[in-house]
Amino acid sequence: MPIERSEQLTAINFGDFTGGMNTAQVGSQIAENEAQLIENYEFSYNRICTRGGLSAPLVMLEGDEIESFFHDPVTGCCLIFGKTPENEEGTAKVYFADFTNDVMEVGTLSGRERPVCTKFGGDIFIASGGHLQVYDYETLSTIEGSYLCDNVTERAGRILTTHQGDDNIRYSSVGDAKSEQAWEDISNDDSSAKFLEVGYKDDGDIITLKAMAGDLLVFKSNGRIYAVSGDFPNWSIQQVGEHSNAESVQKSIEIVGNNIAFITRDGIRSVDTVQTYGNFTVNELGYKINKTLSETIYKPMCWNLISKRQLVIAPNFTDRSKLFVYQYNMGASYILTFPEAILDMAESNNGILVAIGNRLHRWSFEETTDNGEAIKTRLITRKLQTAVKFFTRKYDVSIEGEKDGSALITCGKQSWVFKFNDKRRIKHLYDTVNELELEITSNSTHTLTGIALYTMVK
Repeated sequence: MPIERSEQLTAINFGDFTGGMNTAQVGSQIAENEAQLIENYEFSYNRICTRGGLSAPLVMLEGDEIESFFHDPVTGCCLIFGKTPENEEGTAKVYFADFTNDVMEVGTLSGRERPVCTKFGGDIFIASGGHLQVYDYETLSTIEGSYLCDNVTERAGRILTTHQGDDNIRYSSVGDAKSEQAWEDISNDDSSAKFLEVGYKDDGDIITLKAMAGDLLVFKSNGRIYAVSGDFPNWSIQQVGEHSNAESVQKSIEIVGNNIAFITRDGIRSVDTVQTYGNFTVNELGYKINKTLSETIYKPMCWNLISKRQLVIAPNFTDRSKLFVYQYNMGASYILTFPEAILDMAESNNGILVAIGNRLHRWSFEETTDNGEAIKTRLITRKLQTAVKFFTRKYDVSIEGEKDGSALITCGKQSWVFKFNDKRRIKHLYDTVNELELEITSNSTHTLTGIALYTMVK
């Protein structure tokens, strides 16, 4: 066979993958900077690298499992909520952890729903389906004068609660939500407790309410979205959305910047503000992965990790070891897999805290394994097709990684192990195919910059 000249070769670049994973189109139609599959990678300053690992356990519960937790960024402490008993009369235990002393049991929840917490006046208020509770870092108390609630937030010096089955937003007195009198509505006192009915007889339950652009957005189970503007007595209600298809799971709706993202049977949607004051519009987010995401939706959950610019989604409650990520500062998406189900997560001053089983771990780039278990990455590039043949000749690989680390690169019938500490980046590999895609797998921490293939096409 004659030796072909370099000018006879066509260079095919497989990009920097900043476009993320695209399953909305067939592999041969996606962009150069996209991939068919990106698993267990994250973006660090627009460079794709092995995701952060899990630390050794920071906290462990004895004789209980974690369902969720609340991290207080001011004190660095956590309230941890145990597993809800199968007995219908039982409620989950509540624990306090400051990461320096033993975990302390402080009481039980008043309800059986997944708890929602907010800070107000230095205390932590908890809604779990029963009466509102408050933890003052010494005692967990139930406010018997409050209403049943499964959601709680703070606004304009008041605590606000809602409860599925009740169309009202309940407002505490100004500056007081703890006393029994804090929830009494006194008609001639504007600072006393108040209530506001949202969606009169619209046959929908309030799923949750979120603050956005100075308003409160109320999501209801019938697909309607309402905006509550102003405060008592100058408040107003406007319906701003219809057929949202939002799932009736509070944890599937998250504030992301100036927008609100929520998970539906069709993937990720968002409520965005528009230029005209007071108007909102519902848009699609993450369209590149929504087809794949929608195939597994069951009681979805999501978390906004602001420091990472990530909306992390657990689409299937029964399989929370597989997470989807929408990198909203780049419009890119990818998949993360963990050894066990991720039950909850929250940002801290030192990485992301995640709950697994009866433990809290730290998820961080400082960790290169999942508590000693190697992290396996997998990436499948876009597919190239031709009506004739590709005669592959050589690859120029740019992967940096840990000493003695390696990656297995496969294309068609050929594969080879690329060693990260090998200074030679060029790999000569001959093959004849009419379509090609690269698959890259590794158990070693690395950063993938790009791969170029030099081939003849004829």
